[in-house]
Amino acid sequence: ISKLNREFVRLVDNVKPDLLFLMHGFTIQPSVIVELKKKYQLITVNWLCDYPREYELACKYAANFDYFFVSGTDAMKRLRLAGHKNVHPLLFACEPLFHKPVELTYEDKRRYSSDICFIGSMYPGRLRMLEKVSDFDIAIWGPGWDKIPPGSALTSLIRGGSLDVEEWVKVYSATKIVLNNISSFASYVDNMMNTRLFEVLACQAFQLVDTRDDVLMHFTSGSELVCYSSIEELRHLFNYYLSHRDEAKEIAMNGYNKAIKFHTYDHRVKEIMDVIEME
Repeated sequence: ISKLNREFVRLVDNVKPDLLFLMHGFTIQPSVIVELKKKYQLITVNWLCDYPREYELACKYAANFDYFFVSGTDAMKRLRLAGHKNVHPLLFACEPLFHKPVELTYEDKRRYSSDICFIGSMYPGRLRMLEKVSDFDIAIWGPGWDKIPPGSALTSLIRGGSLDVEEWVKVYSATKIVLNNISSFASYVDNMMNTRLFEVLACQAFQLVDTRDDVLMHFTSGSELVCYSSIEELRHLFNYYLSHRDEAKEIAMNGYNKAIKFHTYDHRVKEIMDVIEME
């Protein structure tokens, strides 16, 4: 940690930036942030882009920055209640240069096609959820799925481990329904959306996502994506949208238009600068 901080100070000394932007950055010591800000009159910004379990650490760290952005309303409320008036919302987003629908070759279709796909790390909650819908044609990718218990109903559904961007945009283009599950790994977060929500929309893919307040604050379920609140509802929605493909495609296109119009990283940069300039 000490070496990393020394190298960080050396980098800032060489660049002499006007603005210092960290993502989390908990490894950078608060005293270093304060010293650099004083030395160069820096504008200091942090994006707590994945709300941590170590809430007290985040709360303490926020005081060292001029602007502290968080990606969920739960984190914002907790930090503001703790007295941090410098906290502002900053959602995840998509990058249309990379997150986009793609043309598929015959080999791509053979490798990636499915009725339903799920891409994400294996967590116990996700394992239990997916086992309850394992009778559907679901393709599963992500780290950790090779370690599921022997005899799991999901064994035959696992297609592989981690995918790079070029691969998973093909998966989204090749599937009929993208299943996005937030709550099974983020039970300590009440509302936060994940990056996948925006990336799926940017690929013009139809998305089923578990109901979260932040999702419903920015998107209309049934129009731009569809939210589910139980396994029973999820099963019903699988059956419905697999047999109503035109409706699913219309929802996917509405979601795509919304994401491109309001939720790219260009929009997020503008939001950051608007907050800074406003003050």
